[in-house]
Parts: sequence; structure tokens; C-alpha cells
Amino acid sequence: MTTVDATWTRPRLRDGIVLGPGQWRDGKLVHHIKDPETGWYYRVGPREHFLMSRMDGTRSLDELAGEYAVAYRRQLGPENWQQLFGMLHQRQLLHGATDPEAIARLTASAAAGVAKARRGPLSARLPLFDPERLFTRLLPWLAPLFSWWFVVPALLAVLAVAGYVALHLPELADGVTSGNRPLPAILAAVVITWAIVFLHECAHGLTCRHFGGRVTEIGMMWRFPLLAPYCKVDDVVLFTPRRRVAISFAGVFVSMLALLPFAAIRLWGTPGSLLYELASTLLLFGTVAAALNLVPFLRLDGYYMLSHALNLTDLRTDSYRFWGRLLRRGPGAVRTHRPRDRVAYALYGLTSAAFAATVLTLLVRYWYDTLARWVGSGWAVAILLTEAALLAALLAHLARRHRPPTPTPVP
Repeated sequence: MTTVDATWTRPRLRDGIVLGPGQWRDGKLVHHIKDPETGWYYRVGPREHFLMSRMDGTRSLDELAGEYAVAYRRQLGPENWQQLFGMLHQRQLLHGATDPEAIARLTASAAAGVAKARRGPLSARLPLFDPERLFTRLLPWLAPLFSWWFVVPALLAVLAVAGYVALHLPELADGVTSGNRPLPAILAAVVITWAIVFLHECAHGLTCRHFGGRVTEIGMMWRFPLLAPYCKVDDVVLFTPRRRVAISFAGVFVSMLALLPFAAIRLWGTPGSLLYELASTLLLFGTVAAALNLVPFLRLDGYYMLSHALNLTDLRTDSYRFWGRLLRRGPGAVRTHRPRDRVAYALYGLTSAAFAATVLTLLVRYWYDTLARWVGSGWAVAILLTEAALLAALLAHLARRHRPPTPTPVP
């Protein structure tokens, strides 16, 4: 492309294009751009975002260039415009300059990328339905639940339940490990737990929808060795950090709120009754599950809450990259990061490594003690070494198959 088309002298983005706020990724500020027609999410830098956010059809190229020069103290030349419009044309983001065949190709490629991400030996997703219409109908009725008048008292109630479980933890644990739970209580606990997990995922989606996002699917997710529901909230990248934290926390919040009736049964019920035993089981496992969800070293809600609160798009991966550069090339290799990000990456990398080492040590110790009782200490060591070799080979194979994502489009 050598010249700018005359129809683009007052450029305007296509209707529906959404520009997200800035987030930090590996020391660079990026913005997510959503194209709802094709299903693509793109990443652009702050300068491209600056110009795109002003492409509303009212400004000429000279006016855009003037605003850019004031903001960045740099003049835009013809080659800069050609590069920008080339990118916009390739992604079909400009109003009045779209090609239906190109739109169809982009839509197909986004769908293919999503389908590929759903399959894998250790993780996979099975979409069940699109909840958009359901959530749209429910939101007017649920609007009061998003006000501080509800959230603050509900949060205090949740903290009270967590405190009650912590105070009675030995008693609750003994009741579960004793093996005296009635079978109907166990079966009911499994069914209710799955219902709570489903509500947990719906809470993520409803909160995202409340903030104006689109929720595209609810389904079942396989993440070795667990099978659980999921709710797809890709639009979370388009919100401010505060709203992203709220969306991530909503699931745990609702899971704990669902335990309130069972806390009341445990407090005022008859010890030994079916409902009392059921309430005890759900309180213990529900609170433990919520606590695990908030651990920031597992890729669960707590991790995303921390990542969003720090406004870092991928805290774990970027922490590993930070430490890799620091150890290989020294402090000079990470000076491009903001000081606060250097602290965040350094602390998260150290604490996550300590957490992983602790968990791995405990698991190996437990598995060794179990094997030693079954086959003796010598065979236990041999089995552990064989398992370690197989795991290392599997991780190496997965690493070779891994393809890093392209730096700009994100399906």
C-alpha cells in the first residue's frame, strides 16, 4: 500500500469496535482491541491506541497528527500512516473500507484458533450453551446485588462463615475423616457442590455482563485431573483493573454466599441428623475450595485477582521471563520494566518458587511413605525416579510442541 485512500482522510473505526485500557505485559504497555464481528482480540501499543481512539470520523489526518505531536512530541510521516492503515486494513477495522471475504476469513481463523485451544491431552473445553440471553434477562432482577448496600454486608457474612469454619476446623475434619457420614449426605453433598460450582462460574459471567461485557459460552472444562464447569469471559481484558478484580472475585464470593444456609443449619440444627452432617461436609469442603481458589500461585481466581490488581496481563509468565533475563544477563536486562513491576515480578517469582518447592516436597514425601509401606523403600525410590523421568520427558515434549502466540492478534 503506497498511498492513503481518499475515503480514509477522516478515518472512523467500524461500529462495535471496543478499545480497552492499558495493561502492562513484559515491560510494555498494551491495549486490547475487540472486534465483535470477527471474534478477534488484538493487542496494540499505546501510540496506535492513541490514534485509533480518536478515529471517530470527525478528525482529519492533519488533526490526528497534530494531537499526536502534542502528546508524543513526534511528527507522523507518510510511512507511519501507511503502516497504521495497512494494519487497520488487514484486520478490517475501518468503517467503509471492509471486504466481506476478508471479514469471513478473519471470522473463520478466530473460530479455528478457539477450537484448537479447546483440545489437548491435559486440558480441553466442551461448550454447552451461549448464556447471553439468559444473563440479559436475569440482570435487571439481580441489579441490587451489585450495589455496595448488598456487597458489604454479604462480604461480612462470608468472613463470618470463614471464621466459623476456621474455629471449628478440627471438629469438622474429624467428622469427615471418621467415615461415619451417611451415604445420602455424601451424595447430596456431591450434587450441591456441583450446583455451587456452576453458580460460581455464572457469577463470573453475570459480573462481566453487568459491566457491559459479552459472555459467549458456558461449558465443561477438563484440566488434568479435574473436570469442572467454566464460563468464558474474554471481555475482561476490556475493563479497568478494579472491574477485572471484581469479575475474578465474583465466583469465590458467590460460592461462599451459597454456604450461608448450611452455616445456619450447622449452628442451630440437631447434631447427628442428616441435614447437620450434610451442612458440616459442605462447610468444610466449600470453604477449603474457596481458600484454594484464592491462592495466587495456582492459576485460579486468586491468581487473576492479583494479576488484574497489579494491571499485569500475565504475571506468572512475565515473572519467569523477568527472572530468566535477570539470571542470564544481569540487572541491566530488566531496566526497561517499571520499578513497581520489577518488585512485583521479583517477589512473585520467589514466592511462587518457594510455594511450588514446598508442595512438591510434601507430595513426594507423602508418595514415598505410601509406596514404602506397599513395596519397601528401595522400590519406592525406583518408582519415584521413573515417574520423575517420565514427567520430565512429557514436559519436554509439550515444550517442543508449544508455539508462542503472535505478538499482536489474540484469538
